Amino acid sequence: MDDNLTDHVSCKNCGFQIDHYTFCPSCGAKKITKRITFKNLTQEFSDRFLNLDNSFIRTFIHLFTKPRTVIDGYINGLRKRYINVFSYFAISLTIASLYIFILGKYKDVLFSNVFTDVNQIEASKAASDISFEYQSLISFLTIPVLALISRLVFLNYKKYNLTEHFVIHLYAYSHITMVISFITLPLLLTLKNAFLILWIQFPISIIYIAYVLKNLYEINLKRIVIKTILFLLIMSVLFVIFSIIVAIIMVKMGLIPNGETSSI
Repeated sequence: MDDNLTDHVSCKNCGFQIDHYTFCPSCGAKKITKRITFKNLTQEFSDRFLNLDNSFIRTFIHLFTKPRTVIDGYINGLRKRYINVFSYFAISLTIASLYIFILGKYKDVLFSNVFTDVNQIEASKAASDISFEYQSLISFLTIPVLALISRLVFLNYKKYNLTEHFVIHLYAYSHITMVISFITLPLLLTLKNAFLILWIQFPISIIYIAYVLKNLYEINLKRIVIKTILFLLIMSVLFVIFSIIVAIIMVKMGLIPNGETSSI
């Protein structure tokens, strides 16, 4: 069988004439001239995910070393050098879903190491089941809330609007979610009482978000500390309101008896 594809004249994605081009001038897609084989499939995987020069690795590293270049660049039109924000979020959700799936297999052991009361264990399992089941939805709903809070915190700065704060937190949340998944999962599965590691996820996330915002707004350490405290105060109020709503919903669904809501 001929390994070459017969139609090299038009782009398979948009139909533009590309007989003399390697990449489509209209949509940027690469011209494919070979049939799919195991060799070129593994080569494509290697090029996309294992090559240190590819956009995923570059985006991942630079969100540590120079987040302003990645995020501010995207906001201002830089779209080719790094993975776009929604693709990065999709990768993050995939990794987080795998993390949640594995974590769910060991939740009985993890909760038993933390709680001794049977009712507390069952209530915690019920709460975790909901968070596991709706993890993707929770992640997507969390980002607008973070964007709104940071926009309020930086209300005296006109550099970024609310939508641009959404992009900032979409990148930052996706990045720190991947990092935490990579770091904590091996520890959770190997260390005794490793459930306590879950409690460090929140401060790590806040520190990283503060680091990103400090870089983007180019402010000093004292100012970002003040902004972070204000950020946490607003978040705490919203968290209390959200916790009350979740507790009421869980009671209405029969997941928690009425007498146990005070222990949540």
